[in-house]
Amino acid sequence: MDANFFLGALMMVYGIVTLILRRVAPERFWKLERMKKKWGEKAGMRIHVIGYTVLPLVAGLVLIIRGLA
Repeated sequence: MDANFFLGALMMVYGIVTLILRRVAPERFWKLERMKKKWGEKAGMRIHVIGYTVLPLVAGLVLIIRGLA
C-alpha cells in the first residue's frame, strides 16, 4: 500500500459524505444552489453530482486499486 491507497480512501469518503449530505442537508451545498440558478434545476444538479460525488468515488476506487496492486 502506498499514498495512492490513502488518497483513494479519502476521496471515497468525501464522495460518500457528499452523497449522504445531499439527502440529509442539501442547504449546506452553496455551490449547488449557484449551479441550479446558472444552468437550471436538472442540469445544475447533474453537474454537481458528477463533479462532487461521482468523480471522487470513481477516482478514489481507481487509486485504491492502484495502491493495492
